[in-house]
Amino acid sequence: MIINISDNAINYFFNLIKKNKKFGIRLGIKKSKCLNFKYNFKYINDLNNNDYIFKKKKIIIFIKKKNLIYFNNIKIDLIKKKFKTFLIFNNPNIKNKCKCGKSFNI
Repeated sequence: MIINISDNAINYFFNLIKKNKKFGIRLGIKKSKCLNFKYNFKYINDLNNNDYIFKKKKIIIFIKKKNLIYFNNIKIDLIKKKFKTFLIFNNPNIKNKCKCGKSFNI
């Protein structure tokens, strides 16, 4: 399992985890209207026995074991453009991507 997260994204997650007084983040996927899935994340305080857990510098990341296929070789980066900040999930395993770039199919 290879997950690459830029330092900017790590700092972004770290600051929001700290601000929300949480333990870590859970990366996940959810159903999308355009194609099958889109990436999401939430801040958590609870552990789940079905999670794959790893640490990247100063953050702890949880991914449900059944979703690992959607995160292998992924690169997560934080992009800042003018007054907007957003995360980019770049997965080389994606076969189809929606025009908006947020939903995908593997």
